Amino acid sequence: MRLGNRFYTLMVCLLLVSVFLAACGNSNNNATPNSSQSNETSPASSQTGQKDPKKSVELIFWHHYSTASPEEKTLKEVLIPKFEASHPGVKVNAVSFPWDQLHQKLQIGATAGELPDIARLDIIWVPELQANGMLVALDEKFPDFGDVSQGLLSGPLSTAVVGEHTYALPLNTNTKVMFWNETMFQAAGLSAAPATTEEFFAALPKLKESNPKGWGFGEPALRGWNILPWLWSNGGDVLSPDNTTAEGYLNGEASVTIVKQLQDAFAKGLLTGFKPGETPVTEGHAKGTYAMMAEGPWAFAQFKEQFADFRPKAASFPAGKGGSVQVLGGEDIGVLSKEHPQESWEFVKFMVSEEAQVEMGKVGQIPVNLKAMDHPDIQAVGYFGPFLEQLKTSKARPPVAAWPQIDDVLNDTFMRIFLQNADVQGTLDDAAKQVNALLQK
Repeated sequence: MRLGNRFYTLMVCLLLVSVFLAACGNSNNNATPNSSQSNETSPASSQTGQKDPKKSVELIFWHHYSTASPEEKTLKEVLIPKFEASHPGVKVNAVSFPWDQLHQKLQIGATAGELPDIARLDIIWVPELQANGMLVALDEKFPDFGDVSQGLLSGPLSTAVVGEHTYALPLNTNTKVMFWNETMFQAAGLSAAPATTEEFFAALPKLKESNPKGWGFGEPALRGWNILPWLWSNGGDVLSPDNTTAEGYLNGEASVTIVKQLQDAFAKGLLTGFKPGETPVTEGHAKGTYAMMAEGPWAFAQFKEQFADFRPKAASFPAGKGGSVQVLGGEDIGVLSKEHPQESWEFVKFMVSEEAQVEMGKVGQIPVNLKAMDHPDIQAVGYFGPFLEQLKTSKARPPVAAWPQIDDVLNDTFMRIFLQNADVQGTLDDAAKQVNALLQK
């Protein structure tokens, strides 16, 4: 038995040695690790800097470039492909909404928790969205914010500042000028666009007389964007300089006087364009329906695209007691993403880069990138001249969080004044009370 035990013990030892050697043989570089090992990062791989392949990221970009417009075409066919090519693994899904619908989508999305990663924002929306906690503070989140922002126009950049932080970057800037149809003016015995509001109202009946089926002026809507230039140029306003009250401003003498003049011109059939079913203003201007209109640089792109034979003429907005004052327009681009903030920031930076700004400038978007403004392709856009001149006296709409709601009040107010011939003073008195109530919320 002792011999048998020794033999048995020897065999066991030999077996253990062979197992150990086999295990050592399997530890070479050709070995296939087991499942638990494959899910861990070894110290060696960490030291060599190896990383897991980057997962594909889809960024949702909400905007209000008009569908099938030159701007949207450039965005989808030129800019997004260039961005995706330089950022492998990142895809951009651009979704277009009409201006008012985009604002509603953002409001609803804030409640429902369904927001895009990035959005093109009207500059008047920024204070409201910031107050709702929807926008990322770019200067606080991204270390290279300063480097990016210093290459942009300071005026448009200021539209995204709320309190001590910047919540978006300017994407484009604009204002409006007075377009005038030279053929219609010549038929009325007029040779130039009106330089003053007095000349404007004097020209309207002459234009109507020479073209009974048309109108002297076309205005597509009655919101702040449309009405403020008339109030400002006449020395009026919607809010006080400190943006605390509408009393004495929206219903003040200067505002009431110019609104009465506009109401009277509408009643006489001298201006229109905002009633449902009427000919779109830009189309009507090219076709001889509206002798004048106040529009932005995008109108030139539309004329080139749809009315190639029409030769538009542009001049400064008619000056009143307050000067020639138009509304400062433009859009900002902001990051809303909590899941992909860095990738979203990369897209924002690309959209305000010289390359992207030049491409958008070619189709009528005034650049905010300083290098892009000096680019030969932008300098060659001759029609930017009147807008750059008008921008010198343009004003931004009040930077208050309640502005979208105030804008609704203005729209309802002026629709009653024009379409229902409501008493101007009484209606503006009521509107001032509604605006003050919104400011106090």
